[in-house]
Amino acid sequence: MGTLFDISTNKQGLIVYGGEASSDFGMVVAEAPTFEQPQRKQTAFSIPGRNGAVLFQQDAWEDVSRAYRVYALPSALKRIDEVVGEITSWLNSKTGYQRLTDNFEPDVFRLAYYSGGNDFTNEMTQFGESTLTFTCRAERFLLTGETAKIVVNGDTIKNNTKFTAKPLIHIEGTGTVTFSIGAKTITASLTDYINIDCESLDAYRLPAENKNGDISGTFPTLAPGTNTIAITGTVTKATVTPRFFII
Repeated sequence: MGTLFDISTNKQGLIVYGGEASSDFGMVVAEAPTFEQPQRKQTAFSIPGRNGAVLFQQDAWEDVSRAYRVYALPSALKRIDEVVGEITSWLNSKTGYQRLTDNFEPDVFRLAYYSGGNDFTNEMTQFGESTLTFTCRAERFLLTGETAKIVVNGDTIKNNTKFTAKPLIHIEGTGTVTFSIGAKTITASLTDYINIDCESLDAYRLPAENKNGDISGTFPTLAPGTNTIAITGTVTKATVTPRFFII
């Protein structure tokens, strides 16, 4: 791995975890992380008398680890022990999967959690060094897939990746409406609007009103290639946030 941190030029890496940046805590990232390769969830069954194996392969992947070698640096206002304490509090105060970005792959973000247990060295109170490891979902979500696209009946959305995306669908209208992407159709009963999350398999109104009882059918997905949208009913507005990802 090539070293990025150079004290003479202040060239350094940056990570943002749970909405807070490493630079806010006196921490610099010293090296670019490796390109982690996820493993598909699968089982190979050996059949007596048959060459090879029978594979049960899922459209899902194991989590991966993403490690950053970092330095904690004191300042005129804070000793090194105070800096390390703030870094530790930042990382361990987050629960569940959090958004993780860095400037090594600026076009994507990950969902990750930090499980702790990474000690900082104490270099004569001058600086601390550690390798921080985050457990990440396999997907690298494209920032371009975060933009909500207004759609009408007959529109198309092109998925340029090789993986099926699970979008967030927002529908405004009244009465019974259907929303289809390709062959997958979901039906919803609306009084004003509904959000349909095809990743978590939930329907809701903000801030936390469960609307799963108002939908039926199959949650739509965006397969690789061109996907055609079909909408019926009294709909005043519909949007799709694609959530495209790569592995």
